[in-house]
Amino acid sequence: MGAKLKELLELPSLREAQLLTGKNSLNQTVTALSFLEISDLDDWGAFTETSEYHSGELALTSFFNIKDDSAKQCETISQLHKMGELGIILYYVGIVMPKLAPEVLKTAEDLDFVIIQMPKDQSRIRYSEVIADVMAEILKERSTENIVNEVLEKASLLPEHLRTVEVTLKLLSDMLRVNIVLTNPDNEVINEIKWPRNSSLDLERLLRRVVIEEGEQVQKNDYSVYYKELYHKGNGVLHFYLIKEHDFLSQHEWEQSIELLQVATNLWGKKHGEVSEYALVQAILNDESEKMYRLANHLEIDVKGIGLMWLLQLNDIREVNELREDLLSYVAKFYKTVVVQMVDDQLVVLLGNYVHSGSELELGRKYLRNTPFEAAIESIVFCPQMRNTNDVRKSYHLVSEATMRLPKVFRGKRTFSISEIRQVTHASQLIQTGQSEVEETMRILAPIMSSKEQVTTLCSFLLDAGADFQTCGDQLQIHKNTVKYRIKKISETLGYNVTRFSESYECYVACMIYRLISL
Repeated sequence: MGAKLKELLELPSLREAQLLTGKNSLNQTVTALSFLEISDLDDWGAFTETSEYHSGELALTSFFNIKDDSAKQCETISQLHKMGELGIILYYVGIVMPKLAPEVLKTAEDLDFVIIQMPKDQSRIRYSEVIADVMAEILKERSTENIVNEVLEKASLLPEHLRTVEVTLKLLSDMLRVNIVLTNPDNEVINEIKWPRNSSLDLERLLRRVVIEEGEQVQKNDYSVYYKELYHKGNGVLHFYLIKEHDFLSQHEWEQSIELLQVATNLWGKKHGEVSEYALVQAILNDESEKMYRLANHLEIDVKGIGLMWLLQLNDIREVNELREDLLSYVAKFYKTVVVQMVDDQLVVLLGNYVHSGSELELGRKYLRNTPFEAAIESIVFCPQMRNTNDVRKSYHLVSEATMRLPKVFRGKRTFSISEIRQVTHASQLIQTGQSEVEETMRILAPIMSSKEQVTTLCSFLLDAGADFQTCGDQLQIHKNTVKYRIKKISETLGYNVTRFSESYECYVACMIYRLISL
């Protein structure tokens, strides 16, 4: 079930450890330990593709491969927090690295992320001692009467897009170490959660071989299976299976599980069993993989073929249905796979299997120039090279988080690439790492900071005009030759030719930060 953090800090192996950050999390439940073997995000690649939310988990690490890079330590903590990690237990401070930098502590404190520092300057402390001590406490028999409250408490701490029926069932699966299957009235699988996640057990096959009455629990080989029917308005009769290996579920456990599912479907599952393109897009964005493939198969949509996403931010939704139809008729000329759905305040356009000979790069910009609904569109973000639906999900949430900052960084700009969104996010994260990092990045602009005209011109040229003299002149309402003269003088002052990308990139990032902290 898990143990409270404050209880674990009283264990012999952690009694001399120091809680540096996350004091507001003392009553949080720790459900698992893991190892952070690779702490450099540059090497994470395949690991960050996972959509799992590691709620209640503590990671053991020494930050060995980023011991001299406080910025990367901050970045790693931010990423772990996004993945749901409760915190880290940090080993070998004073040996692997001298101490934690103030900006690392501030990043963790701002996120309420737990850092437990093992005794400093001690090389003889062992990972195994904490593992044995903590896991024994986590696995102690505890009352199961508060499953609903514990899971809902964890779910309430998640980002809004992760408060779903599927993620709730994942939290339940981890808590009870149980497999879960939920099917619709036609016995089509809506959710299938395995424990452990990499299990090769064919749950559908197992269930086909079980004769079980509603409300009963039976034994099949090494597994116990509990089955319950639940009626939900809008979804009809849902079939709920709990499958546990080498053990039976107690009455309290399955009663609490049923209550939790009912609460979750009432809160977040109004259209959980719906078969529609909207439900498919929601399943992709919420990472409900089983539901996604079931819906895609039913709708005959090749989700694996999706390679491009457009995200349209709207300033007028009164004509959204007409805009959606206009978009559909346009993109259908170029792609076999087309999904266009309104999600929150954005139009999500998923495209795949390109059937045209021309370049894809200008299709979106051409649409914005020619659509009769141009006035209703605030901006478009283009996300190419989507390798899978994980990329779609990550890009969507990245854009959603950055959208409010775009008008601060780019003035008058309406079309963006996902690369530009990543750069804005990077600049925002850099600001959060501390004043020293900001000052170091802004140092390149120091020679012109006393001239508002030069700073304004450089920001407009690099950020708003895409390094185009005419566009910059139009935006500043001056002749393009005046822009050329100013940029030449700015380049001479800075010692960089800001018309060359290889020399202007650092200025580009500095201009982003200037606008973010100046407004």
